[in-house]
Amino acid sequence: MLNFGISPCPNDIFIFYAMIRKKIDMAGLQLNFVIEDVETLNKLCLNGELDLSKVSTHVYYYLRDNYEILRSGGAFSEEGPVLVAKDLTEIEKSAQIKIALPGRFTTATAIMWFYWKKHFFDKKYTLLFVPFNEIIDKLIKNEVQMGVLIHEGRFIYQNFGLKLIADLGEFWKKQTNSLIPLGCIVAKKSFPEKILMEHLITESILYSRNHLDEVLPFIKKYAQELDDDVIISHIKTYVNDYSLDLGEKGMKSISRLMDKINEEGLWK
Repeated sequence: MLNFGISPCPNDIFIFYAMIRKKIDMAGLQLNFVIEDVETLNKLCLNGELDLSKVSTHVYYYLRDNYEILRSGGAFSEEGPVLVAKDLTEIEKSAQIKIALPGRFTTATAIMWFYWKKHFFDKKYTLLFVPFNEIIDKLIKNEVQMGVLIHEGRFIYQNFGLKLIADLGEFWKKQTNSLIPLGCIVAKKSFPEKILMEHLITESILYSRNHLDEVLPFIKKYAQELDDDVIISHIKTYVNDYSLDLGEKGMKSISRLMDKINEEGLWK
């Protein structure tokens, strides 16, 4: 039995539904799906506790000795995280900013560092790492002044009166001329069935595409936002041709992120 970590976000549940529910031929592979927030999965892989897992592409920087990236199942997109605030005037006036980030090892946190260095280099910062689904609440309650939103949060923040400071995905694309490498599937280097696993993931995606009405109620068991339009928008944004196969463009975006971490470091 192999431990396979995935997040509860709509794109992951959509991708792996047919594997979880055995709607496709699993070719004898026995998988125990561990469904946790992506930052929890990042940490489990850092400890070597999962055989395969969805992880933030950022954390792959620290996993390269023990894990390798599969070509299917990832979240690579033209759209990425957003940086928002409740009060833009306060941001301008404050010399020190408290920022809510969705986990130290998320790709959003890495991209936010690159943005901060370019646009807020004259300010000091305090970091608060919290689960992604708590950041909007922290902003509303004035517990932080800025927040980086991922998953469903990036689609609904305006409903809570929050203002956009920057689309970090657009920033990344302009800086690097590459896709936004949000998340990828990694497998331990000792795992012998990587090609088979890539094939199964591809088959699972195709099954969900052809059976959305069947898959949607299952997604809602895990989703933070239950509105059908939000869920479908999320899936359309983060499950795409790069989820079927990273291709050269996807692999280039991973290399660019690894290079940027080497060049610019990360939050201290």
